Amino acid sequence: MLDRRHTLARLKPHARNALVPALLDGLPHTMQDIETKALVLRTFLTEGVPGIVCRPTRACGEGQGQLGFSFPLRRNEERVRSSLIVEPDQIASFISPYEVMERALRRFPPPHAALRLVAGIATRFDIRLGLIGSAALAAVTGLPYVRPQSDLDLLVDADHGGDVQAFHRTVQGVGQAIGVKIDTEIEFFGSRGVKLAEFCSGRETILAKTITGVELIDIVDLQNRPKGRGPHGALRAALPGANSTPPATETIQNQWSE
Repeated sequence: MLDRRHTLARLKPHARNALVPALLDGLPHTMQDIETKALVLRTFLTEGVPGIVCRPTRACGEGQGQLGFSFPLRRNEERVRSSLIVEPDQIASFISPYEVMERALRRFPPPHAALRLVAGIATRFDIRLGLIGSAALAAVTGLPYVRPQSDLDLLVDADHGGDVQAFHRTVQGVGQAIGVKIDTEIEFFGSRGVKLAEFCSGRETILAKTITGVELIDIVDLQNRPKGRGPHGALRAALPGANSTPPATETIQNQWSE
């Protein structure tokens, strides 16, 4: 699971203590002051903040991976972050973005004001939806990661299938109507992430992120691969020349009012 971007990783207690020096060393230059380090140390050791599996920015040994840590702290409006290399045996458990979404929807109030509305849209179009970003960390820790102006970051499971194009259009319309930026990535085969807006743009070639870097992928080949067809039918998106009808504004407003 150290090769699955966006997955949350909980550290074992002994590993958390052992990784403190690496965590503090990984703080940006501008956040190396004593006060910030003390706050990071206290939050890291007492609040159980999970790491986020991410693309390594330094050399990893066999089986190792990199975790990014984001804290509910800001310095000059910039989020306090760090990263470090971990061994597999330092991880107690992993939580996928889809499991995080399930947890988030059970919380009251939810970690983001638009979350239940967007989840309802996903159900309508048979989309398996995951939660990433600050709302995901808030859902797992209960800490104040989310502010009123915070974006909502989502992950769509392409292998599940569903009407991705209709979901994208509806969510973007809702985001504009309520003043919330909704940033969605679509995940293929558990290993490639593409911006949903780019996937639905009609371009023939799109950029995909992997745990090791980025690559250009032909969208037709991507959709025709067997794993691109989920248990609920083929994935539907905007292939070059495809058409899709946006939802009525009245429907969007009614969904939000609920």
